[in-house]
Amino acid sequence: MFKSAVLKVVMIVSFVAALSSCDYVIKKEKFTTKGWDEGDGITFPKRDGMIDDLLATHQLKGLTYKQALGLLKYPQRNGLVQKSMEYEIIRKMDGIDTIYAKSLVLYLNKDSVVSNYKVTEKDNKEKLKLKFEKQNAEKK
Repeated sequence: MFKSAVLKVVMIVSFVAALSSCDYVIKKEKFTTKGWDEGDGITFPKRDGMIDDLLATHQLKGLTYKQALGLLKYPQRNGLVQKSMEYEIIRKMDGIDTIYAKSLVLYLNKDSVVSNYKVTEKDNKEKLKLKFEKQNAEKK
């Protein structure tokens, strides 16, 4: 009886741990400026859950630079050549290498008005896998 109770507890704990480590469980939520800006400056835990609602409920095209800052706060990167503001949604790292990145990029016209936007994704898993395989092969 004791063994079966312990086994049940181990199974439940393992199941909960597996669910909590799943990267693809995204809690969808309504966009708020406060929630969008929440984070430590490196990670922003609510942005991925809010991006769909932001795009569905807010007209980004036509916002002035100042209005965009009021709505989304300060971006993680500004593009100087092609005037843009980039808001990081997700960045997964392996040491110094970026494995996966997802961002919202707002493009500004010459009058600093949002003329376009897009959500970009960069998945470097395969590229990094090849890099590490090559490094391991060179060590042998």
